[in-house]
Amino acid sequence: MIKIESLSFQYPGSSQPVFTDLDLDIPSNSLTLVTGVSGSGKSTLLRCLNGLIPHFSGGIIGGQIKIFGLNPILDGTEKMASKVGFVFQEPEAQFVYDVVEDEIAFALENFGICYESMQEKVNDILEKLSIQEIRHKKINDISGGEKQLVAIASALVGGKKLLILDEPTSQLDPQTADVLLSIITRMKQEVALTIIIAEHRLERLLPYVDNLIHLQASAPPIVGTPRDVLSQIEQVPPIIKIAKKLQIYPLPIRIEEFPDLQVESSDFRLNPPTLAAKQPQKSILTLTGVSASIDQQDILKSINLDVRKGEIHIILGPNGVGKTTLLRTILGLLPSKGDILLEGKNIRGLDFQKIVKHVAYLPQNPNDLLFADTVIEELRITLKNHDMKISHDELVSFLLQFKLNEKENVYPRDLSIGERQRVALAAIIIADPEIILLDEPTRGLDYSTKSALNSFLKALSARGTTIILVTHDIEFAAQLADRVSILERGEITFSGHPSIAFKKFLRYRTQTAQLFPDLNWITPRDVAI
Repeated sequence: MIKIESLSFQYPGSSQPVFTDLDLDIPSNSLTLVTGVSGSGKSTLLRCLNGLIPHFSGGIIGGQIKIFGLNPILDGTEKMASKVGFVFQEPEAQFVYDVVEDEIAFALENFGICYESMQEKVNDILEKLSIQEIRHKKINDISGGEKQLVAIASALVGGKKLLILDEPTSQLDPQTADVLLSIITRMKQEVALTIIIAEHRLERLLPYVDNLIHLQASAPPIVGTPRDVLSQIEQVPPIIKIAKKLQIYPLPIRIEEFPDLQVESSDFRLNPPTLAAKQPQKSILTLTGVSASIDQQDILKSINLDVRKGEIHIILGPNGVGKTTLLRTILGLLPSKGDILLEGKNIRGLDFQKIVKHVAYLPQNPNDLLFADTVIEELRITLKNHDMKISHDELVSFLLQFKLNEKENVYPRDLSIGERQRVALAAIIIADPEIILLDEPTRGLDYSTKSALNSFLKALSARGTTIILVTHDIEFAAQLADRVSILERGEITFSGHPSIAFKKFLRYRTQTAQLFPDLNWITPRDVAI
């Protein structure tokens, strides 16, 4: 058992502790999910378990942690590395080698294991994770899901007893996430592995979870089985939201557990917002026959896409099909063939600096946009680049929309990944661009913050801002989309209304659509009796 007693921690320079008097018991050979709002201390707690806190972070820590006979507060990361494997939110950041098997073997080299034993252990973990076929591939050439598995293999190859994963599915499509979770759940059973995961997208993980810990900023955590905890919190996945709405108890965790209500469709009314389409507006962005290659490999193949002014256009697709490439091509960051018309003008004739006056881009990694010493200075840099001026009070008011008004003087890279995501989003939106390109903007965001982002983006759309959003977050996309395009194998295979996209295609079917397959409902908002 992992036992935490009276744990408290405060980061250097911070005026408030992340948590105080935290008491937790985590059973061995279990999968425990840690949830909570952005900034509640999920990542901090995980880092306490392998000694990164306080040995690398500094800060003030108190209490006791006992993990398989070790105390990370006293023993530090070197000793903990023999028992604990850790995979960060950005697995690419922890890779050292270019080739998969070299990366996995590197973890063993640090322990001075002989070559023969090293090869045996590498072969064993490759087989357990079913990734033998990519052992000789370069890490840059494998998919996001495969990178997660390589990071997990590196974390477990030495026979670790505890695997810690921070947001492991945040950049994965639903099918890839299911494969990943099925594999690590199988390993939990086969090698008596204890797994702790911090994650916001509960709908993906609940079927696999044994225990749930919900961290709260100003109260003790809520701990118990998923049903026990979910019955006590407001921010829950769609299946739980619908069950509560219809007063179905005990709460169903899996789709298969939801009762067959045996009602005729005439007994239900269709909530108009789902099928109501916006009045067609003029096209603001048109792609015709657009193709793009990276390192002589074809990524986009004759893309035709029409985006209208004020539209929220969602781009879906499996990992590695070119969604990010499409956004970067629109922005003129990659060479391409075909025509890209921005308000009737081909971007080939426009200087990049002119393009970014009209089009803002938020990449998957918010760190790519964060350079200033404080949050509020990030906004000022954007305004300066666009020859704009806003008063300090107006800037603080703007930050309030992103729940960042108390973070204005904080160094952005000291924030949680969800908070950094919001800072980067605020920094690109402050200049009021005509088109906003968003690549996985919900990464690291809790349900409440995603709801606020949904409302904010809809308000931008209502005043004429065009939003093109790439995401694997199906539930978020279904609540937001005016139109959906699906990108597969480098081609647009569908472009149409969200009520079709989120019901017709199994890969993208929402939980609501799965529960009510004969009706046109795709979000909990639509469910009405």
